[in-house]
Amino acid sequence: MEFNETLRRTAGGHWRVLVLFIVLPILVVGALEFGNARTYVSRARIQASATLPQTDVQANAMLSRVKAVATSGSVIKPALKQAKVTDRTQGRVAREIRISRLGGSSVFNIEVTDRDPRTAEKLAGAVSEQLVHFFNGTGNLLVTQLTDRENTLQEQRTRIAAQLPQATSPAQSGQLTAKLGALDQQILDVQGSLRAAQAAGLGDRTASLLSSASDAVRLPALTATGLVLAGAIGLVAGLLAVSLLEVVRPHVPGQSAFAREFDAPVLGRLPRPARGGRDAPETDAESVVALRRAAARAGAGTVVLTGPGGEERLALLARALQTRLTSVRGPDETGPAASGADAGEPYPTGPKTGDNHGRELPEWLRTSPGHTATALADGRVAEQSRVAHNATRSLSVRALHEVDDATDPAPHVLVPVEPDLPSHAELSRVRNLVATTGWPVIGVLGDPVRPRGADTERTERT
Repeated sequence: MEFNETLRRTAGGHWRVLVLFIVLPILVVGALEFGNARTYVSRARIQASATLPQTDVQANAMLSRVKAVATSGSVIKPALKQAKVTDRTQGRVAREIRISRLGGSSVFNIEVTDRDPRTAEKLAGAVSEQLVHFFNGTGNLLVTQLTDRENTLQEQRTRIAAQLPQATSPAQSGQLTAKLGALDQQILDVQGSLRAAQAAGLGDRTASLLSSASDAVRLPALTATGLVLAGAIGLVAGLLAVSLLEVVRPHVPGQSAFAREFDAPVLGRLPRPARGGRDAPETDAESVVALRRAAARAGAGTVVLTGPGGEERLALLARALQTRLTSVRGPDETGPAASGADAGEPYPTGPKTGDNHGRELPEWLRTSPGHTATALADGRVAEQSRVAHNATRSLSVRALHEVDDATDPAPHVLVPVEPDLPSHAELSRVRNLVATTGWPVIGVLGDPVRPRGADTERTERT
């Protein structure tokens, strides 16, 4: 199956389902957003450290640390106390804090959202100030501990090193030397941790408040990103749904694919009926000509219409085609040739001096030898047109339920009248009909009207 045919079966055949799946999530998201209380956001800006990150890894590590500190109880609890906000829990405030970094620097934006604009401003200011205080004071607790640990180890090493010259035995000297080695290793480890902390900007005490909390602004109820995301999710769900529908009830991708199954052409497409004229089928000249020539080539006596459009519509279409086919004027009814004694003669009659399929050549043609070959060819064409026209006059068009083998001229041929996307069950039905009756399919007519269900048709009949 070609890609465009697959796309037509899924997207083209079930576009209403896709539209429903796309629009419904957007409406749900919009309703939820409008139903929520109005929220406001206030922003502040701080510099966590004067030491610039040297790599992206360091910048990301600093961002993660600022987020962890800003949403911790060490910052939120004193911030609530400073802002004198008593009706908000620490967990709720932590969920409303957003931290973002400016490029690869150590400057961060602090955003706090709340239903009350005044509360958002107070919390944003208090949280940013507590962050700066943490980085310059309590936040350096690790550096302070590492420094104190290094000083303690250095004092122990100095004391043991002073005892080493006073050792009275080799065993005592070996013990003191081993202790010095262990202390040296511990001092190296502490110094390494201290350098790492200082490289991360934890020990320079250079955090500062760059801008205090701004006036709270109202957040938009609907965001384009949310709507696009909801629509994309709906589109994916809709494609899955229509794929399952095609698995359960497959369709044939158009009249061309339907006709290829029977090695037959598409004779044409019926014009779309006017508004309110659903059951008044019309036929265009191209479809009538194609049907007439296809029936003549097959030597058909009766053209049988079948399809999912309903018996009443097929009967109306059969009568319209019958009228159009029998009302066509042939070459024996118009033009100069009609002036002969026989209205069916392709040219005037005269003395028989030549043979043109049983016809005698006229006097004017016998006296013009240079035009004899052309006249003979024109005579053959006229004769073929006359025969085809006579065959059209005897051609009968019937709906399948109106076929009467006793009165309708044989042989019979089938012309399915199919919608844009016929069901696979309809294809199987026509195949079974061909196999049962032996009637060949000479072509397919496209019907722009969607087939109606049996219940609807029974209701209209009633």
